[in-house]
Amino acid sequence: MKGFIVIVIVVLIGYGFVQGLQIFKANGDFAEQVDHELDRVDPNSMDSVKQDVIAEGKKLGIDISTNDIHILYEDTDQRTVAQNLVGRKLDVQFINKRVAISVDYKQHLLGISLPENVTQSHVRQVEAPRKQTSPEMQQLLDATPR
Repeated sequence: MKGFIVIVIVVLIGYGFVQGLQIFKANGDFAEQVDHELDRVDPNSMDSVKQDVIAEGKKLGIDISTNDIHILYEDTDQRTVAQNLVGRKLDVQFINKRVAISVDYKQHLLGISLPENVTQSHVRQVEAPRKQTSPEMQQLLDATPR
């Protein structure tokens, strides 16, 4: 009887370990897919991004609804290192947006529901300053035949 219990425990531990590895891999792959979706976020595409995140989750065996996905697209004063260097030298301002996608979902390990969260974000430049052309240069550009 003790041998049977030991075998059952070893099988459960092995099965739990394999399931845990699958969950770990699925979570990593899903985080990578959510990161790719960040580039597509804008004020008009949030619904299609949510649908794509749901589809990617289904491919990985993760069940998600649109209520589990939170997308943030807001103005930010954060600057990249390059923008700080250029901004100081040329005395210009950049307009940036902070884009973030957060997904709450549950994974199941041996019948136990485990809450998971994937959050990815980055700062995106949406407008860069443009140098005004001098009146002389504009006159030359206007006079050039096309």
